[in-house]
Amino acid sequence: MSNNQLSNAHRARRRRRAISPSHRRAHRMRLSAPASVGERFDSTQSKLEALPATAEEILQDKLEKYGWEGSLGVLFAGTRDPESPLAALREHETTIVKEIYSYISNRWAGHVKHTIPAAFVARVRNTIFQLSDRRGRGRRMRVLSDGRTASSGFDDGFVAFARCGRVEFPEPADRNVNMMPFILGDKDSLPSHLQCYFPLIEQCPTMKSGKGKVAYLTVHESHVNAGKAQRREGLHIESPGTFSGNTNTSSFAPAEETLGWGRGLFSLRGSDTYEGGIFMASSMGNTTEVWDALIDNRMTGIVDRHGGCEHLRALIGEGTKLDAGELIWMTDCTPHEALSQKENGYRQFFRVVTPGITHWYADHSTENPKVSLPPCVTVVRGNKFD
Repeated sequence: MSNNQLSNAHRARRRRRAISPSHRRAHRMRLSAPASVGERFDSTQSKLEALPATAEEILQDKLEKYGWEGSLGVLFAGTRDPESPLAALREHETTIVKEIYSYISNRWAGHVKHTIPAAFVARVRNTIFQLSDRRGRGRRMRVLSDGRTASSGFDDGFVAFARCGRVEFPEPADRNVNMMPFILGDKDSLPSHLQCYFPLIEQCPTMKSGKGKVAYLTVHESHVNAGKAQRREGLHIESPGTFSGNTNTSSFAPAEETLGWGRGLFSLRGSDTYEGGIFMASSMGNTTEVWDALIDNRMTGIVDRHGGCEHLRALIGEGTKLDAGELIWMTDCTPHEALSQKENGYRQFFRVVTPGITHWYADHSTENPKVSLPPCVTVVRGNKFD
């Protein structure tokens, strides 16, 4: 071997030693992640690289003609009303009427966005998807190819939910509180029987600016029979829908665009930053499913008064079933649902809604003798589902 060849080999060995094991792992993750997610979504890598994109852009001519609910009742009623011009469609319900309704259903496709899969969002600097590399201040910083570094709302959103690590639940004791106010960062603001959940709250990567503000804790511990779900079944988002002619129909209304029930903001500026939104976890795996999608709830009628959007299921692809103890962050426009358990078991559910809600339903929520609601929050009496 010549001196020049020896020198080249020596330089190659030095380069290999200079790459730390963590960098090698990150490199392997960047190479392997697209294939696994591509298999999960039954899509090509090129399509994944096009994210975020609306369901209309992704499905195109594959859009299903679906949906036999909601407005369809009006069409059917018209076919049975001799005074209605729709009466001419009687006996054509399975053909012409169904075709008409497919256009009503699929108009939502442009208002449902597929986002970057959560698998590429965790540990942003190593694994987030469809990013271009930029070097600055001695660290690798990764931003979307179009320059965006913050995901907020529907138009600018590219992250629907993100993994935030794992939590260990305390010993169960049939605790059950819902939307109970407490002070972020203040353990003593929690009743004594709930202070065991303070370590879980502290694991939620909330903004430092939120410390000292009122947030809302939900803890639900109970035995759940096989075939039953502990929490709300059916596809839904936390933000209510928009309805014409009445602006006071929301179950929860956002106080600020990027806080609380009001969307939530995810930022890539140097490291993962979560502003607003919702954190949750459960002790039982495969009992919560979340989608890498955002729903544009500004569209009148796209979801119901309580965020229900079952009719959009065909537009959002496959969901992600959460593992036991997996902590996630999501926006209030992220589709999710509770799943029925496969077998009998005890389940603990944990959720923190960050500051910024405007309506607090007394009949469905838990008072905290230590913490009052902020003056800007309206207390609503009665069943919010009536």
